[in-house]
Amino acid sequence: MARILVIDDETPIRANLSRMLAMEGHEVVTAEDGLAGLDCIRLQRPDLIFCDLVMPVLDGHGVLAQLLARTDTAAIPFIFLSASADRSEREEGLRRGATDYLTKPFNLGEIRDAIARYLVSPEQAPGAPRDGQ
Repeated sequence: MARILVIDDETPIRANLSRMLAMEGHEVVTAEDGLAGLDCIRLQRPDLIFCDLVMPVLDGHGVLAQLLARTDTAAIPFIFLSASADRSEREEGLRRGATDYLTKPFNLGEIRDAIARYLVSPEQAPGAPRDGQ
């Protein structure tokens, strides 16, 4: 399965999302703020990132900007997590380059859908052999 990074300063949210992802068979890496998240990205190379929008030290916009500035991390799917359902905030996050924006509280179905939408399994990768070929 995938290596997924969860960046969120709220311990219960980080723990619950990590548990959901682990139950789905994913390798989960966590960080409690944006700077720690950037360190994890450099060291762990996640396949997908769920990142809180509002955090101390470095917020989600700052994390995303640094990822997009580097060719080796710009293509990692990046999904904002936010307690705000404000449409303008969602649009701003997507305009800045986020892959998606999920509103807290989220459920397992939303997480599964996001993973299915934004992660390409090795079998689906371009040039991968198809069944019977």
